Amino acid sequence: MEKTFEALFAEFPAHAQEAWARQVEKDLKGKPWTALRWSLEEGVDIDPVYHPGSLSLQRDALYGPREGRGWEIGEIILVDEVAPANALAREAIAAGVDSPGFLLLHRQSEASICGLLDGIDPDVCCLNFGELYPDKDPFGLLRLLLDWHRSTGKDKHRFQGSLDIDPFLDWTEPPLDALARAIRTCETEAPQFKILQVNGRYYHAGAGETINELALMVAKGSEYLACMEDKGIPAATTHHFLQFSVAVSTQYFVEIAKLRALRIMWNNVLKGFGVHQPGAPEIIVHLAPETQDENLHTNIIRAGTQAMSAVIGGADRLYILPADAAFQESPSPFTRRIARNIHHLLDLEAHIGKVADPAAGSWYIENLTNLLAEKAWARFQDYDRKGEFKPNA
Repeated sequence: MEKTFEALFAEFPAHAQEAWARQVEKDLKGKPWTALRWSLEEGVDIDPVYHPGSLSLQRDALYGPREGRGWEIGEIILVDEVAPANALAREAIAAGVDSPGFLLLHRQSEASICGLLDGIDPDVCCLNFGELYPDKDPFGLLRLLLDWHRSTGKDKHRFQGSLDIDPFLDWTEPPLDALARAIRTCETEAPQFKILQVNGRYYHAGAGETINELALMVAKGSEYLACMEDKGIPAATTHHFLQFSVAVSTQYFVEIAKLRALRIMWNNVLKGFGVHQPGAPEIIVHLAPETQDENLHTNIIRAGTQAMSAVIGGADRLYILPADAAFQESPSPFTRRIARNIHHLLDLEAHIGKVADPAAGSWYIENLTNLLAEKAWARFQDYDRKGEFKPNA
């Protein structure tokens, strides 16, 4: 007779944490089991194992399940000359990329934007843009993009994409009035287009700085909500047009917990602004460039584990760094293809996107998530009291 799932588990008796600790200390020749703890940073100690009783807080899944894959496949396209960049973008889209990120090296005109996006259907792609040149003009670029989309005759409600505008990072005198006008414009002309970004990659300094990284991201985002409220824009509206850009490195479980902690903290901020049923925060993930070295195959393996931590943690869009990015001016066709295929493996073979918050219920990851969120929230409150991001503070 076939045994039930419960009957199979009954053959393995449960052991309390105390029994486990006694056995470990016996194996350690009398050393306390706490000797196996490791520190993420001062005051943040991680136990070697967790048990069901370790969880002080039970919660529902933090996200999902989401439609389709669960995350957007991104690929960075450096735009120096328009025609080659357009060819690279179309090749990437044909190979499964649905969220190309165009990094512009020069100011664009109406003609160059039309050339760059020639043959690309905005109804099937999320189009993302950043500027890498002096005297950037993101608000002028936004107008060019809106004019281009209008010329396609497509439904404005289906125009998805983003523009990297982070006023506190990129300007000595943040253009907050211009940002408010841009938000109002997008409300009517491109309601699904994100135009405000909290660039958390700027704060990424490895696993030992995770708490500070989280606190700074949330503090900056909170100040954007407050500044836009001063301009007459509700916090819920600013949140809708905002996304977080986050770097992940090679500390697998820490990075999963970091992305989950960011969701918890940001939802707490929104509640403080009176937004009690917000949409989920948009989290865009990049692999930290410093995690690469000159070994191509090592970089491929690292990219696989980093990507897995990102999608388990809940990335909404993921840019996987080609394995030769650290030592080649332009990634090769091979490394770009491998980067895309990592997405396809996680989607089509691992099916991670079909699970709501895959890390939910893991005693270890839940405890680590709670620990990061608690410590980072206290530091965020300190930054908030000091007015870390207040204009002219």
